[in-house]
Parts: sequence; structure tokens; C-alpha cells
Amino acid sequence: MAVVKLNPQTVPGIKKMIGVLSGKGGSGKTFVATNLALMLAKQGYRVGLFDADLSSSDTFHMMGITTRLTPSKDNKLSPAEKYGVKVMAMAGLCGKPDEPVMWRGPISSKITQQLIRETIWGELDLLIIDFPTGTPDHAISILQQFLLDGIVMVTQPQQLAALDTQRAINMVTMLDIPIMGLVENMRGEIFGEGGARQLTERNNLTLLGSIPLRKSIATMCDKGTAAVFNSDELQMIFTKIARSLVETFVVE
Repeated sequence: MAVVKLNPQTVPGIKKMIGVLSGKGGSGKTFVATNLALMLAKQGYRVGLFDADLSSSDTFHMMGITTRLTPSKDNKLSPAEKYGVKVMAMAGLCGKPDEPVMWRGPISSKITQQLIRETIWGELDLLIIDFPTGTPDHAISILQQFLLDGIVMVTQPQQLAALDTQRAINMVTMLDIPIMGLVENMRGEIFGEGGARQLTERNNLTLLGSIPLRKSIATMCDKGTAAVFNSDELQMIFTKIARSLVETFVVE
């Protein structure tokens, strides 16, 4: 498999950037990215969360953030902040929660890059990037333009989800970006289990954690309640995932 050679750049003030990807929509990628950011902040790291899914921006709702973000005179943006996490998302820039974002690829790519570079992040140990599903233009732009220290893949247990995730794994491998591991979401009676384990074995990856399908989790997401702080089970799972990630590189 050919490797695409790039010359990605860092963002001043940000020590490490981690992307959270999934090849399949509805896999819970935003749920994983949000709760991972919350757990890392709880462990004492300075954390930012960027919602790169411009057309389906859900991080604000999931964290119970209602702040409207207003650009300064020099077009800089101060992120919202909650639970010690600095959050930037299109949801904070739209006039209404249900306002559609209807931008074509080149515009989405340009806006995405501007939001990452022009947000006033301050000094961060980690920036978590919640990627859009699949391989749209602005997702590829982030992977090409910014120096990501690693990728966390999110999948569901069923075989169809595993096939989509394999495509995403192949894309990241082509771009020569390290994959830090895989998170299996929605494990249980409805979607089954085992697909993530097969993916990790096939691609020589680490299974970072497996999250069960619970009605209580969906309810907390709908209400904007920080799930990881209101479930002992989830707190244990995300503590393990967070520790596994920071152990792979030194955050000073």
C-alpha cells in the first residue's frame, strides 16, 4: 500500500493532537471523542476538543454547552469551556441549533483549517479532533495539513461496521499517521460483539476499550449530561482508554 508523503504543520501552543475517526456514521465517534477529552482533563491535562464534523456538530449538545461564539475584531475565536475542556464547534457559530451547514468541499476545508488555526486555544497538552464520518474533503485536509500524533478508531461490533472501519484504517495508513488503537462502541445484544477484535488482530492494533450499549448512555447524551462523570462503568472504561493513550507518548 502506497504511503502519501506529506509536510504537515503543528499548531502553536498545542503539544499533541489526536484524531478520533470512524468509517461509519452513527458509531458513536463524537461520544468517544467527548468523553475521552473529559477524562483526560480530569486526569490533569490541558485539553481542547475540536468538532470537525461541520454539518453534524453535536459536541456542544452532548456537553450541555449553549454558548454562542463571536469572532473578535481580528477574526479570532475564543472557544467555549466546560469541565476544564476548551471546545470549538460549528454549533457555537450557527444562529440556531437546527441551522444547516451547506458548504461544498473546498469551503469546508478552508473553514476547518481556519477554525483550528485561529481559535485561541492557549497552551494545551492535547487537542482532540472529532473527525467527520468517512473521507470528505475537510477530513482529508486535516490529515494532510496538521501533524497528528495519532488516531483513535471507533467502530461497532457488527461486520458491516468493521468493513467501513477497515477502509478508514487503510486511509490513515496510506497517510502514514500512527493508529493508537481501536474503541468498540455499542457492544451487546443488538449489534453483537467480536468485530473490533477481528480488526485489531488483522491490523496488529490495540483494542483500547469496549463500550456496552446502554439506554442510560443515550439518555445522558440527549440531555447534555457528561456521561463519563455519571456512570462508574463508563468512568472505568474511559480511564483505561485515556491512560493507554498518554502512555504511548510523553505529555510534559
